Amino acid sequence: MIVRCSNLNLDQIEQSGQCFRWERIDEGTYSIPAYGIILIARQIAPDTIDVNCSTYEWDDVWSRYFDINNDYSAVIERISQEDKYLAAAAAYGSGIRLLRQPLWETIASFIISQNNNIPRIKTLIKRLCAGNVIFPSAERIALEYSPDALRAIGLGYRSEYLYEAACRYIAVPDTLGQFRRMTYEEARKQLMSYKGIGEKVADCVCLYGLQHYEAFPIDKWMKRIVQNHYGGRFPSSHYAGIQGILQQYMFFYERSLAA
Repeated sequence: MIVRCSNLNLDQIEQSGQCFRWERIDEGTYSIPAYGIILIARQIAPDTIDVNCSTYEWDDVWSRYFDINNDYSAVIERISQEDKYLAAAAAYGSGIRLLRQPLWETIASFIISQNNNIPRIKTLIKRLCAGNVIFPSAERIALEYSPDALRAIGLGYRSEYLYEAACRYIAVPDTLGQFRRMTYEEARKQLMSYKGIGEKVADCVCLYGLQHYEAFPIDKWMKRIVQNHYGGRFPSSHYAGIQGILQQYMFFYERSLAA
């Protein structure tokens, strides 16, 4: 099946730091697990991909996953032309779309991401999944694992955080639904009440797992960008509701310049 959509570049999405389970098969081709199934997607032209799924599956799962109905061109058009850095970052990473990832997988993945580089994050998550397409649920981690078992696969001090997050996630009925009904501020506060989840991880979860596009995760790359290009304060008020998308462009651009 051929899919055409503006601002869709698989390589850029894979390198943007928002997903850790994509597997590169060949140039421009990826195995993408999500929601218990795998999509094989291949970039065949700018803004055009070939996918191995039916129209029904694309419409039911993958269209939403790739945030197809969001107009990223309109986001880029909102960038002030006086902001040369941000305009350059958006032009460079214009194929990035924010993936709509399963909430629990996002929570677990970004707990694991703390003080880790992307290759090691991917390795640890692969060990946690143990070859399964389906990411281990909160129920499974809470009932079948222990902090020691998680530590044995290399999670270190994050083992306790992940285990306790899993236990808390399943302790309340319809945790997903409750998070979905929260505002960004409410969700962020709730996530930060989990042991081991600070501002950056909470913002990543809000952005990638709950689609609060006003979330603006700050890591070492973003600290450097905000300090060097914005005098220590990004003009969020000018970009209400799209700050998280712009963050992706800047993060991708800055890491590419440093490579």
